[in-house]
Amino acid sequence: MAIREKRFEWLQEYEQLDHDIKYLKWNLLKTKAELERRTSGDLSGDHLVKGSKGAKVEESIERLESELEWRTQAKQDLKDLVSTFDGIEEQILRKKYIDGQTLEEIADADDVHYTLSYIRKKHAELHRRLDFLDRWDEDKYYNQVVGREQLR
Repeated sequence: MAIREKRFEWLQEYEQLDHDIKYLKWNLLKTKAELERRTSGDLSGDHLVKGSKGAKVEESIERLESELEWRTQAKQDLKDLVSTFDGIEEQILRKKYIDGQTLEEIADADDVHYTLSYIRKKHAELHRRLDFLDRWDEDKYYNQVVGREQLR
């Protein structure tokens, strides 16, 4: 059950990923500026105490870069997932989960030539299809991992 919820949480958290990426980029710039101050700027003469925040600036940069890379990849994975759908299904997923539009706004868009009731119907079909895929993934995981451990 947790896997099924996970996919839709991921789709719905696209905006959060985007926000996190922007924050990480800002934090990375700020941390690199601090490192520059400590290596060749106004703080270059300061003595660093082992374990202090200043002594861990380079580690912080590595951690931030790693987190930024992971979140950027997650965002791209979401876009790749959405692009595997065709036509109106791709438009619904992209506009709803990436652009943050409501189904009403999607139906009113100039590039969408379908009624609100059709958009709702297609969205429900997409939900059922993705729910099916999530259950299939969960069953596959259970059969491959959990089932084998019980045989031991």
